[in-house]
Order: sequence, then C-alpha cells, then structure tokens
Amino acid sequence: MVKKLRKNSILFIIIALIIFLCASLTAQYQKDLRNDAPPLTEHYIRMSGFESLITWSVASLREEPNITDLFVDIRNNIHFAYYDNVLNTAVYVTGKDGKFTRTLLDDNRDLGGLITLATNNNNIHTAYNRSSKLLYANNNGGSFNNYDMDLTANKKIIDLKLVVSAFYYPTLFFIDSRGILSVSRFYRDNFFSDFVYTNNIVDSVYPVAEKDGYALFIHDYETGNIFYGSRKTNTAFRFFDNRAIVTNSDIYTVIHEEHNRFNVLYTTKDNQNEIRYMRFYHGSFSNGVITEDDKKITSLDATLNYGYEVTALYLKEDGNKSLYMDGRVIDLSILGTSKGNVKVAAAQYPYFYLLYYNDIFQELRVTKINISDVEKSK
Repeated sequence: MVKKLRKNSILFIIIALIIFLCASLTAQYQKDLRNDAPPLTEHYIRMSGFESLITWSVASLREEPNITDLFVDIRNNIHFAYYDNVLNTAVYVTGKDGKFTRTLLDDNRDLGGLITLATNNNNIHTAYNRSSKLLYANNNGGSFNNYDMDLTANKKIIDLKLVVSAFYYPTLFFIDSRGILSVSRFYRDNFFSDFVYTNNIVDSVYPVAEKDGYALFIHDYETGNIFYGSRKTNTAFRFFDNRAIVTNSDIYTVIHEEHNRFNVLYTTKDNQNEIRYMRFYHGSFSNGVITEDDKKITSLDATLNYGYEVTALYLKEDGNKSLYMDGRVIDLSILGTSKGNVKVAAAQYPYFYLLYYNDIFQELRVTKINISDVEKSK
C-alpha cells in the first residue's frame, strides 16, 4: 500500500512538472511574441494634398517574411499569417485600425518558412511547413488545433497554398523541389492524396475553391507559361486541352471571380517593367497592358475595387511601391522601401488595406488607404 502511494505520488509530481514546464514554455513564447512586436504606433500621412494613408507596424523581423494573402471580413477585420523569422514560427494576425492580435500557431519552433491561409464563414484555416513536415491548423473549436503530414518523401517544399471548399474541406496544393504538384484533402483529421500533376515542372500554383469544385492556375518553371485547370466535385482536373493561357510570364497574380470569369496579371521575362493582363469572361479571352513603369517590377498583387475593376499593388526593384487604381498610378514611395511580397485587399468603401515588409525599419506593416479623396480628384 505504501509503495503504491509512493508510485502515485511520484507520478503526480512528474505530471505536475510536465504541466509546469509546458506552461512556462508557452508563457515564454508569448513573451517573445510581445518583444518581437514593435509599438503599434499610428502613422497618418497625406500625399499630394489629397491622398491619406494610415500605417501600423505589426512585427520586427530580420528580413522579409513569407506572408499569406490578405483577407478582410464583413466587420472590416483583416486576417493574414506570416512566418516569423525572429521567433521561427508561424503567426496569425487579425484586427483592425491598429488593434491587432497575434497568435503563435506552433510552439515547436523548428526551421520553416512557407505559410498559407484560407477562410470560410467565421473560421480560419492555415497550413505551413516545419522542417520536413507540413502542418495544418484551424480554429474551429475556438483555438488553433494542429495536424501534421509527413512529407519526407517529397523533398523540399517550394510552394504551398490552401483553400477551403464549399463543403468545408480544406485542400492543400503543394509543390516539391522536383516541380511536382500534389493535392491533398483534409478529412476527419487526416490528409488524403487526391491528385498529382507531373506534366510540367511547376514552380508556383494558385488554387481557388468554387461552389462545385476547384479552379487551378499553375506556372511552368521552364517556359513561364501559365495553365488553367478546373474540376467539378469528384471529377478529374481539365487544363484547357493543355494549352497555356499566358506565355513567357515572370511574376503573376490572379483575380478569380468564378470558373468563367478571371484576370491574370503578369510581367513577362522579356519586359519586367510592364504589367499585362489576360482576361477571360464568359468564354472569351482578351489581353493588354495595365501599366508601365521605368523600374523593374519584382512583386505584384491585385484585387477588384468597388466597381469590379482591377486594383494592383506592385513593388519595384528600387524598393518603392505603387498602386494602380481607376486607370491611374498612385506613387507610394512615401511609405518607404520594401522587400518581398506585397498584398492588397478591399475593405468596406472607401478603404483598402496594404501589407508589406519595410526593409529600412525591418518591420512588417499594414497600411489603410482612403480612396474617396482620390476619386474626387479625378
């Protein structure tokens, strides 16, 4: 009896010690997270006497991070995630008007870098890599739960995208270092391989979930050609008879409305100073030039404005940013120079949000732009 009590006491002490250590580590991570964040100071800037910008700093980082697309919900809250290269972990950010919260998605801070985010209704879904594993997390239960998939057989992952179907199935699209595109669906806490594409050496992918399936844009590494495919639920992908919808592209982004309406914005390998578009509306393609610049364009993102017209944010080789809107280009050099990806999203009229990395102050920043004065100046 005494021995049994001693064993139980020892077991209780061990469990208590483990709980204490886990709580201490979590507290330390949250402390590190706070230290990583600069003061959320509001910066209000007027340009050209009519354009107004408000900027907040979200994180202090050593170099430009991998950032997800930027989402804005019906309450005007923004949602995005990034891979923090100071804390070496994935971080989710949400909030509005400078009142942002940041959540560590993973306490096990191993090497990583890629991250993607998708939303449906009130839930957030995200995926990221950690060492040789790919992890998926959601906040369906009010806090983030993590699930992993061993990818050691797939070598290094070079691109990763997540979408959530109309039936609430998270689906991962990822490319390994051999240029092979794989698609896996998450169901009942497990990933199931659904599709592997080896017809081209692929270096990036842009998937979209539709009401009755998926749309898929893939970029061929060798040629720069972009192929468009779609599938209905429980059918195979079809790729426009394997004909490229864009040729010789360098960087690109997609504005997808539905399977028969989309815009592809891109620069070509031959002319990286010019943003072109390929528009597909109800069975017909059209193409042309959106804007030209005197500097090479290194990063590009786009969305539709309130009149369903293209709005594009782009970064140039000198680090300055510009916003194409309503047929004109707005110079954003007053926001300082940047590196890496840039993101833009439309909020409730008349606001747009911009997400970028400022390389002078080494900060990840969010800027809100009021475009009502811009429209009045036309």
